[in-house]
Amino acid sequence: MQGFFNANYWRSLLRFGETLRITNTLYVDENKSQYQALTDNAISGMITKLDRHSNYYKPEEYTSFKDDTHRRYVGIGVMIRKVEGGVLITRVFEGGPAEESGLCVGDYIAKVEGIDIGNWDLPEVSSKIKGEEGTSVNITVRSRNNKLNDLNVNRRKITISSVEGTVVDQNHTGYLRLVQFTSRSGKECTDAITELLEMGMTSLVLDLRDNSGGLLSAAVEIADLFLPRDQLIVTIKGRDENEVRNYRCHSVPLLPDLPVAVLMNEGSASASEIVGGALSVSGRAKVVGEQSFGKGSVQTIFPTENQSGLRLTTAMYFLPDGSTIHEQGVTPDVLVKCSDENESKLRIQRYSLDIMDSEEFKSQFDFAPIADVQLLEAKKLLLIESDKKNVKNI
Repeated sequence: MQGFFNANYWRSLLRFGETLRITNTLYVDENKSQYQALTDNAISGMITKLDRHSNYYKPEEYTSFKDDTHRRYVGIGVMIRKVEGGVLITRVFEGGPAEESGLCVGDYIAKVEGIDIGNWDLPEVSSKIKGEEGTSVNITVRSRNNKLNDLNVNRRKITISSVEGTVVDQNHTGYLRLVQFTSRSGKECTDAITELLEMGMTSLVLDLRDNSGGLLSAAVEIADLFLPRDQLIVTIKGRDENEVRNYRCHSVPLLPDLPVAVLMNEGSASASEIVGGALSVSGRAKVVGEQSFGKGSVQTIFPTENQSGLRLTTAMYFLPDGSTIHEQGVTPDVLVKCSDENESKLRIQRYSLDIMDSEEFKSQFDFAPIADVQLLEAKKLLLIESDKKNVKNI
């Protein structure tokens, strides 16, 4: 490491050590001035001051971060939301302990371990339900017919697929929602697209709305499904001007010429922008929706002592045409705006409309289901593209 042979490194280390000793010895609150706490705070401050994407993770935070990267956690397998009627279960993960115990979307959580949670916020509820693997939690739920049930639900490791909502409509337009780029996303997308093709799909909507990104390797694997072999996907440039890495497609695409529309919004960031941007600038797909977030930096994860970790910005990435989306975002080919209110409503109804009719939904959530105008516009665009393709083939 170059730092060990740099005099400035040792001067800085001595300054830090002196400050650490003085604070530990003389600060008025002894509990706050323990060496471990001071060191954690110092490192966190140093890293987070660099940019908004760099972070220091204490051991428990680092474990949680790694679990999130793999879309897994220890719990019972539900998603919850605070609504007027209380804490509502909005999704039950297939094959999880909650489903096995009989919990359903539309149930309200009334008590956890016998304690009324009416005044709790969501993080408190979530923290109380989660726990150590192999233990159980007692939950009192109020069902949609107002019956109260006491259930002991086991806690275990929950692995969540990064792919959701795959379906093919009457026009043979497939839909695939990718919620995060994880170590399993490439295989999960490949399996989902293969299934959609078997169902008769002739065009595809890839929904990357509110997908905040994830692993660069996963973004490359997803782009590889659509673009021709040796097509440039993204270029990574580090702090050294000679430190340049080009990522290209390395296999035959699963969908070489099938019309594709990519849905994006201001919540689409990082790996989402690599995929959406690469498909857009290469002419392989049309982006529909709103300007994306604009995160064009690359973070590298460094495990450190005591099971902690650093998430440090180490490079910037550039799209195949040489452009950057940093602080700019991907500009949609077709702009379709969606208000914050409607975005919230769409997130709520995403997991609920399949299991309840419109009247029950309105009674439960206090609003009628709304149309997803961005999705409708993407499907309309694909019908036009498919018609052009058919005419050309004739």
